[in-house]
Amino acid sequence: MNPEMTIENLQESIGNARELREMLSADPHRPRYHLLPPEGFFNDANCTIFWNGRYHVFYLGRMPNPNADEWLPVLDHSSSCDLVHWIHHPPAIKPLTDGSMPRGIYSGDAIENAPVPTLIYHVPNQGTCIATSDDADLIQWTSSPANPVIPIPDEPQEYYVFDPCAWYENGTYYALIGNKNNRPGYEGDATSLFRSDDCIHWEYRGPFYKSSRRWTGMVEDCACPDFFPLGDKYMLLMHGHRPYGMAHYYLGRYEDEQFYPETHGRMNWQGGQLSGPETLLDDKGRRIFFGWIREARPWEKYGWASAMTLPRLLSLNEDGSLCLEPVLELEKLRTGHHCQETIQLKADTELNIEAVSGDCVELQLDITPREATEFGVKVRRSPDGEEETAIAFSPIDERLKIDLTKSTLDDEVKYPRLTPRDEDGGERWTSSQEAPFKLVEGESLKLRIFLDRSVIEVFANSRLCLTQRIYPTRVDSLGVSLFTRGGEAVLNRLDAWTMMPTVG
Repeated sequence: MNPEMTIENLQESIGNARELREMLSADPHRPRYHLLPPEGFFNDANCTIFWNGRYHVFYLGRMPNPNADEWLPVLDHSSSCDLVHWIHHPPAIKPLTDGSMPRGIYSGDAIENAPVPTLIYHVPNQGTCIATSDDADLIQWTSSPANPVIPIPDEPQEYYVFDPCAWYENGTYYALIGNKNNRPGYEGDATSLFRSDDCIHWEYRGPFYKSSRRWTGMVEDCACPDFFPLGDKYMLLMHGHRPYGMAHYYLGRYEDEQFYPETHGRMNWQGGQLSGPETLLDDKGRRIFFGWIREARPWEKYGWASAMTLPRLLSLNEDGSLCLEPVLELEKLRTGHHCQETIQLKADTELNIEAVSGDCVELQLDITPREATEFGVKVRRSPDGEEETAIAFSPIDERLKIDLTKSTLDDEVKYPRLTPRDEDGGERWTSSQEAPFKLVEGESLKLRIFLDRSVIEVFANSRLCLTQRIYPTRVDSLGVSLFTRGGEAVLNRLDAWTMMPTVG
């Protein structure tokens, strides 16, 4: 207890806390089985690590600045033994009250395979810093007296000190630092490699990879990087500030301290809400992904913002492409199973699935297109269709989309186009999220959809996942229906479950 707090102040704080808790619990858009901030705002997933039988996720929260009327980023912390039920802990790292971190703490990483748990993170105006823990629960962290271990240089260098990630390999620490570079031959997204024997004294080794303009735009950067082996390849996962929120990745080779990208993919498209990605390796050898789900409404008046994606398992398909699947642990939340099989969907029709409804639901659908030019499922649908969110696939256009045109009646909800700000002078908002997606010959569309109030995560054939926020205003916007356009389709199987809550 703060020694300066009186009994009267304490009672007032308790009353305010109760009022806030009641307000958060009453919000119909606050998810029930995703990892959330207990209150306030969080963003980028950071410093994820599996340690001593628990999954730890750190992320950027906010605390009042004792020296100014503003909020400062802090490194908040939650952990779980099963990837489903989460415990919130005190902040792992906070800005010092002496004003030595006037802009707080920014994104970082847990050093993979480090001999002791070690966090590496960015402090504005200082550089790259580290902290270690000898606590079995990773509650207490000690910042290194040598910080910043990679300082921001006084004079411009060919590297740029920003979001770090790091790993420990064969007795040596490696760190990727920075997010973009404009030097000739390395324009656009980029990161630089550093090496150390003791995690304190770092040597600059040069550019880590050369970006390809075939895949990324000139304004994209490599923020929140995460580099790791995946199958027989290596993956560089990142987040772009411009276009804002464009989570993407490279798969390729890693040789002699150089990364050679061979393919590129995205995890977020115009209108999408996924940013700040991060992964960990658990004791089963699984590469598990977390990402920050942003809001699409002004959040301040609601007292909270953001959610973490459901944990996703990353692996490689037989053809070397990325495989994304929800972790098996989520199945323990299922209750009230409903199944339907072999339904012929006539052209240009909509079929209401009366036995399935709700705002906390898992759906699995297997649909064969036949002649349909577009088909899919509508969720959070009101009885008259005034509000609905359509998840649609076009075999002709080879596009999977979440149509947000009728998702809400709330005019404050906006979905950004994710293009460089005002670059083309066009509209900055969109009404759908669309991703390229193709079925191979003879393949049906297999969707796995998680609804959690305002959050939708749509997995398609284990090759793609769309992440979205919606904010229906009507209490009866709970229905589910199937639809076709331009021809027939066949619902081979539908499975639905109500998902049990894990948070209040």
